[in-house]
Amino acid sequence: MDFGVLKDKLARVLKALDHAYLNDLLYFAKAEPSSENIAKFIYERLRLELKGKPTRIKSVTAWESETACATYLGSKR
Repeated sequence: MDFGVLKDKLARVLKALDHAYLNDLLYFAKAEPSSENIAKFIYERLRLELKGKPTRIKSVTAWESETACATYLGSKR
């Protein structure tokens, strides 16, 4: 996949999180905004953005510091 297209799609997903109070987002009403759930949010939204494209997301990692992160592996679909 063209990295420019991927970069644009990812930017659309991340825009919802940028400078946002995550507890106010509908997605996090039932799931705390932990690194695990942020990685899952990005995975799910990016997967929708890429629907119909010849690519597949394997995982998304959300870092909360230089030494702490969580990775969402997604489903086998």
